[in-house]
Amino acid sequence: MNLNSLTPQLTKYLKVFRYGDRLRPLRDWWIIVVVGFVLLVGSAGWSYWLFQMTSNEETVAGPAAPAPQVKTNSLDAIQAIFGTRTTERTHYLTDYHFVDPSH
Repeated sequence: MNLNSLTPQLTKYLKVFRYGDRLRPLRDWWIIVVVGFVLLVGSAGWSYWLFQMTSNEETVAGPAAPAPQVKTNSLDAIQAIFGTRTTERTHYLTDYHFVDPSH
């Protein structure tokens, strides 16, 4: 099929959308309302389907990848530092005694 044979067929079907001699705003509004309604229904249907998929714990993208292993070496070092700080704070509050020279 070439463009020359396709053009008469398209013009025959697209006659409905031509303005012609007078404007038809009612037809334009109906087209806008119908297209908007179709988009609204499509969006609501998609949202409902996606909600059902997630509520059934299914995924759209396929099975989930396994969680990566977390290296805890640096976390252990930080916890050790905070542990020594807590021990030292306890010593300052209970064991260490200071003399106030102003008295």
